[in-house]
Amino acid sequence: MTGKTYKRPLQPAPAQLYEKGKFQYASFDGPIPNPNLIDAEQPYKLPLPRLLKWMQLREWQAFQISNGTHFVMVAIYNAKKISLVQFIVYDIVNNKKYRYEKKVAPWSIDVATGLFGTESIYKSKNFTLHAKHDLNANLLELKASIRNQKGLPDVEAKFKGNHDVKRYEPMVVCMPFSEKRAMYSHKCLMPVSGSIQFGKDVIPFPEKISQLIIDDHKGYYPYPTVYDWVTGMGRDAEGKIIGFNCTDNQILDHEKNNENCLWHDGKLSVLPPIRVTRPDGYKGTWFIKDNYGKVDLEFRPVIHTAVDVNLLILRSKYQGPYGFFNGYIKNRDGEKIEIKEMFGMGEDFYLRA
Repeated sequence: MTGKTYKRPLQPAPAQLYEKGKFQYASFDGPIPNPNLIDAEQPYKLPLPRLLKWMQLREWQAFQISNGTHFVMVAIYNAKKISLVQFIVYDIVNNKKYRYEKKVAPWSIDVATGLFGTESIYKSKNFTLHAKHDLNANLLELKASIRNQKGLPDVEAKFKGNHDVKRYEPMVVCMPFSEKRAMYSHKCLMPVSGSIQFGKDVIPFPEKISQLIIDDHKGYYPYPTVYDWVTGMGRDAEGKIIGFNCTDNQILDHEKNNENCLWHDGKLSVLPPIRVTRPDGYKGTWFIKDNYGKVDLEFRPVIHTAVDVNLLILRSKYQGPYGFFNGYIKNRDGEKIEIKEMFGMGEDFYLRA
C-alpha cells in the first residue's frame, strides 16, 4: 500500500459521545464537552447498575512533559481493580530515573469527565496530584506535592500548559472495542512552563523549550487488554513544537479507527494504522511502521521498566522503556518530517483483571 493515500476525516465534535442508545464513533475536530461513557445503557451482555459499570470503566489522565534535559511522566490512573498515582522524573543527561508511585483505593481518585471547568485529583498526607482544566480559558494546570518516599527527594512541581485547541490541534477519538463498548481519548501537544523543586534543586521548564502531551482517557477495555504504544516530543531545528502518538490496540477496523497522529507547530496530521516489531527483544531497537509509507521510526531504549505480576485473578505484564526516536513521519501535506534523536517512551502492555 506504500504510495497510496490514507484518509481519516475529522468529524464535527458532538456535545457528548453516548446519545440515543449508541456511541458516536469517529475522529473529531475538537474536544468533547461531555465524554459520557458511563451513560452507556448496556456495554456488556448483561445489564449492569451504574456502580458496576463504573467499576468496569477505566479512566485516567496522563501527562508527558519534557524540556530537553528531563522527561516527566505523571499519571492519575483509575482502572478500579488497579488504581495508582505516578510521578516519574528521568534525567536524560545523567541517565537516572526517579519513580514515585502509590497504589490507592479506586474511590480515593477523582478523574475528570471532560476538560471544561473540571479537575482530576488524588490527595493524601504525603502524595498529592492535582490537574485543573478549562478549555474555555485554554487552561491546563498540573501540580504535585510528594514527600517522604523511601529516600527519594521531596517534590513540589507546578506546570501550566497552553491548552489552546485552536492553536494546538488535539487528536480526539471515540472508537469501538465492540458495537457497545467504546474508548475515548483526547490527546494534545502544547507548550508548557513550570518547574520542579526536586529536593534542594530546581528543574526549570521554560516555555520556549518545554512541551506537554495530555491524554484524557476513558474506556470499557477488553479482557484481557493488549496494546503497543509509542510517543515522543520535542522541538525541530527552528524551535517549533513537534510530537507524535502511535498505538496498536484492540479497536475494531484500524483503517477507520485509530488515534495515530503527528503534531507539528500546532497542526495535526492523522496517521494510518501502525505495527511495532522488536526483533532483538524489548531492550533492542523497536521498529514502528505503517503500510502507506507515512511512518518509519526506530526507537532506541536507554532505560527500562518492567512489571510482571501473576495473582491468578490478575495478570499484568508491562514493558515501558524510555529512549530516543529516529526516522520520519509524513504530515498531512505529504511532507517528510525528520525525527532526529527525539526523546520519548514506549509501552507493551498486557492486563487481565
